Amino acid sequence: MTNLDAQHTEYRRCHLGGAVYLAVEGVLWLVSAFLGAINQIPASMLTLLIGGMFIHPVASAFARIMKLSSPDDSNRLSVLTTWVALTIPLGLPLIFMAVSGGRENFFLPAFTVLIGAHWLPFVYIYSMKSFIVLAGVLVLTGVLFAFVFTQSYFVCGFFVGGIHLLFSGLHYFSVSREKGL
Repeated sequence: MTNLDAQHTEYRRCHLGGAVYLAVEGVLWLVSAFLGAINQIPASMLTLLIGGMFIHPVASAFARIMKLSSPDDSNRLSVLTTWVALTIPLGLPLIFMAVSGGRENFFLPAFTVLIGAHWLPFVYIYSMKSFIVLAGVLVLTGVLFAFVFTQSYFVCGFFVGGIHLLFSGLHYFSVSREKGL
């Protein structure tokens, strides 16, 4: 497949604009926030750190259950998504620096900024401008919960989980309509 527009369209349609990934990540954030709400802060942190490693396999399993097709092997966008996914573990030292010295209330906001920045390249991968909005909202959310709404560790997680689920639904319906489903 040589036409770049066709590659973006195929990738977007095969992955429903990332809807499955967004939904899995949204649920993960909600679980982390719930653990934070019941004052299980270490478990909340570990949920995002360890659970984040399983977003791709879990989302891929759901995609198979939903009988979503895979992009053609000649579509090189999957290589880019792999590299973009590596931005998360490479950004973890910043998260650890943010929470050092007993500032665990910065964990979810700092992770939110990292995840928001991570979604920005998907504007290109899926050829969907909504990822600009998603990235911007998440980065702004992280900053606000780090410096303005600092009292509630877990509220940030509920907010971020809800944002992911909202965009999952928007992308699902947008791409489904595009595909004529």
